[in-house]
Amino acid sequence: MPAGSNDQHPTATSPPLKQPASVHRAVIYSACAPGWGDIYVGSRFKGYATLSVFLICAAWATWSMALTAKAVVGQFFDSLEGITPFVMPDLPAVELAISVAGIYFTWLWGMLSAADTASAQRRKTGVSAQASVGWAVAMSWFCPGSGLVYAEDRRLGFMIFGAYILGFLLIVPAYQQLFLGLHELVKSGQLSPNNPFAVIGFVHGLIVRLDYSFGKIFQESTKCFAVAASLAALKQGPLAADKKWLTPTPGYGIALLGLGWLCPGSGQLLQGRNRIGWGFLAGYCGSRFLIVPLLGEGFIGVETADQLAWLAVIVQWSSMIEAPVAMVMGKRSGSH
Repeated sequence: MPAGSNDQHPTATSPPLKQPASVHRAVIYSACAPGWGDIYVGSRFKGYATLSVFLICAAWATWSMALTAKAVVGQFFDSLEGITPFVMPDLPAVELAISVAGIYFTWLWGMLSAADTASAQRRKTGVSAQASVGWAVAMSWFCPGSGLVYAEDRRLGFMIFGAYILGFLLIVPAYQQLFLGLHELVKSGQLSPNNPFAVIGFVHGLIVRLDYSFGKIFQESTKCFAVAASLAALKQGPLAADKKWLTPTPGYGIALLGLGWLCPGSGQLLQGRNRIGWGFLAGYCGSRFLIVPLLGEGFIGVETADQLAWLAVIVQWSSMIEAPVAMVMGKRSGSH
């Protein structure tokens, strides 16, 4: 190049960095359409596979419901016209149950997978993990395990998710007992419309036994543990230096009340007071599990079970009140 020339060689510039995936957005996308969150992050194969399974289950459920409606309505009108007496036709109950369960399980898996894929992508690109208490609680409540994946505890998150799915299998015998009980009552004529209070009493007893079945309590306890473990993981990780949950503030005080109602002990865990937080959660779940064998083996009746249920309520309200009181008193995590 001649001396004095103003021409300059163009300098090579690095391409703009790809914007890191948002775990929040990925989970929302998958909640709207399972698989969409994975596609958004870039895992197209996993996303389209999840979406395909969801659509297949949805189509199967729609077809099963159409067959059910056709059979019931046809039999009903035939009985009105006097062609045949009304007899409940054979219904595709198993197919309908499997397809609906497939829809729900695929929906749960879509959110968990989206959270996992987005979190892995952020780690790979060296971007710090997102840490929102509200998002962790919401994700853990609607899809137990996803909040722990969000809080960077992937292994425990998948274990909790598996335990929650197992709860559905454990609760099946309780629903079978409920429907068999109703069938026996109808067959014996005890469910007479002339005695509505007796009907209410019978149905209430069956529902209480369902609510305090092992599978039901196991599933609810798994959900509470998922919320508590997610908040504990956040507190031990990215929110370790966060002191706002021990600083008297009306907004955070109301949030602590809500957390205590949703999952006893979770507010204390956010404050870094692990011992009392896990103690509240153990007391709440333990008081509910206590009723399961007592009612199931016939040691207590339905009325006594209703009375013992107040133990869990007392623990719940104690947790709700204690966390804001600790905030007002200015306790610090190091004191427990």
